[in-house]
Amino acid sequence: RRCHRFAHCGVIHYDRIFETMATATASSSSKRWRRRRAPFLASAAAFSSAALFLVLAPTRSAAFVVVAGESSTGNRWGPSRPFATSLGASASEQGGSKLTTKDVLSLPSIRSTLIRQEETIIFALIERAQYRVNDVVYAPGGFGDLGTPLGSKDPEEGEHDDELSFLEYNLMGTEALHCSVRRYTSPEEHPFFPSRLPNGPLDNLPQLDYPSDLLSAEGSASSVNFNPVLLRKYADAIVPSLSEDGDDEQHGSTVMADVVALQALSRRVHYGKFVAESKYRSDPEEYQRLVDADDAEGVMALLTNEAVERQVLRRARLKAATYGREPLLTGLPDASDFAGGSDDVDAETAIVAAAAASAVVAAVESVRHDHGGDGWKGKVDPTVIEDIYRDIIIPLTKDIEVAYLFRRCGKEPPSEFAPDRMSVDAPREREEAKAMAP
Repeated sequence: RRCHRFAHCGVIHYDRIFETMATATASSSSKRWRRRRAPFLASAAAFSSAALFLVLAPTRSAAFVVVAGESSTGNRWGPSRPFATSLGASASEQGGSKLTTKDVLSLPSIRSTLIRQEETIIFALIERAQYRVNDVVYAPGGFGDLGTPLGSKDPEEGEHDDELSFLEYNLMGTEALHCSVRRYTSPEEHPFFPSRLPNGPLDNLPQLDYPSDLLSAEGSASSVNFNPVLLRKYADAIVPSLSEDGDDEQHGSTVMADVVALQALSRRVHYGKFVAESKYRSDPEEYQRLVDADDAEGVMALLTNEAVERQVLRRARLKAATYGREPLLTGLPDASDFAGGSDDVDAETAIVAAAAASAVVAAVESVRHDHGGDGWKGKVDPTVIEDIYRDIIIPLTKDIEVAYLFRRCGKEPPSEFAPDRMSVDAPREREEAKAMAP
């Protein structure tokens, strides 16, 4: 009754609803409560769906029925088979079903993988946010001449060989180690310093056999690598938006968190090549026509799905709001209090209710924050994560798709889709060049 009374007061009281639910569940062990537990959990699920709908749906409409019942139908994007695990073989047996290249290149399969990668990226960014910006780790020669990282090649003659930043030194050494265990034989992985990698994996390791038709080799399309611009955007834009200014002397921990975040971001944006290949196969004549006409804007428009992009932004923000805060533990008993007794299920119910409360309160607070409420009190501001997706991850992924499609169709991409810049920066760069001209 208290929950329903709070519900009639509006969205602002959803946190009170779920704290009431968690507390009631934890404190009730009577037979009467056990008899009423099922309808209570049904109410909790309904309230969870309602609050999540407010964040995930663009408008409050009859679509709520679809959103509220969606979790019972499985993955909304399609099959739940991991794309990452299916790259090892085109005809591997997983869970009794055979996967083909057509399966792993389907848009539902790719989108399912991209959704799972969101957790990896968000957790990595939350980890980085605990340290100050620590500018010194990104400055070339910030710690003097560090030499060549263990396992890496020396720079070739004529290659840019300025002193490395502390981040570059650690990233280069990490890539050398990962190269030796076959990381960069996977079409999903892209090194930041390919010319500095060792000659190949350890001789003792067997060679992995990846499907040859996942990506096209036409025009070196499969070798598109936009890590140079990603590395620059990470240091110049992502880190300052996540972390407090200043230096906390945690330089080693900082670059270790940076390496994890950069590798996750690189894998995410370069999945654009798989997206591009899937979309090309669905309409090769139209993409070929646009590329032959040098119509990069037309290619970009054809591959853009604004509805999916909006869903990605909402989902990233909600996940950041949920993962970036401590769970609600009000009134939650220790599970050992129930261990071995007939009330084990009550402890389970209490935990479920507390988890639901945590997720919904995070979602509601994220909405409040969007409308000029109090500052976010979690580990990372969810609007910052949303901005990173909107301003860097999604645009860079689409730049990679355009570059891939141009090469796939036999032409070099326009200069604004070069791997050392983002196309959204091209107009500003042209204006700056005009201003500096005599």
